[in-house]
Amino acid sequence: SGSREPGADRSRSRSPRRRSPDSDSDGSPRRNSGMLASARTLPEVVRKATTMWNGALILKNSLFPTKFHLTDGDSEIIDSLMKDEDGKNQLRITQRLRLDQPKLDDVQKRIATSSSHAIFLGVAGSTTAVTNEDTSIQTRPMRNLVSYLKQKEAAGVISLLNKETEATGVLYSFPPCEFSTELLKRTCHNLTED
Repeated sequence: SGSREPGADRSRSRSPRRRSPDSDSDGSPRRNSGMLASARTLPEVVRKATTMWNGALILKNSLFPTKFHLTDGDSEIIDSLMKDEDGKNQLRITQRLRLDQPKLDDVQKRIATSSSHAIFLGVAGSTTAVTNEDTSIQTRPMRNLVSYLKQKEAAGVISLLNKETEATGVLYSFPPCEFSTELLKRTCHNLTED
């Protein structure tokens, strides 16, 4: 799968606003899901899904420009939770979650029982879309983060907090693996393993 190795990212949160289940505003998961059902490859998913978040994931002293395409769930999580304390679209990975079956079962349970969730396909973003004044942080390609997570057999864990509403959530950044493929197949039913 070369340098386009995206991972699936998912977030769980208490959303400060609720969306009508029948909402079909542009880019809503309900409208996207019909188009996504026919996608067979990850590049097709990227073409058919709306880019919902453009920013960067930060791990230690490395910044990875990233785009998230919503494939399932509540798009309002993005506006309510997916910014850092300065309001920038930069999310810091603070922990790792081993890709052990009991941990993956727990993530699956969280998706099923949370009041709100979102599942994204994360791909490399543009370096021009992200700026960071911290000179100790270096910009690196997304494939480096994917390789690191694969090597560690782990997902990155990002705690999300909206200080105004006190809404909280967790974003898991999974490398390509059987679990992340299954999450994508919830709406991308024809996705192949490649």
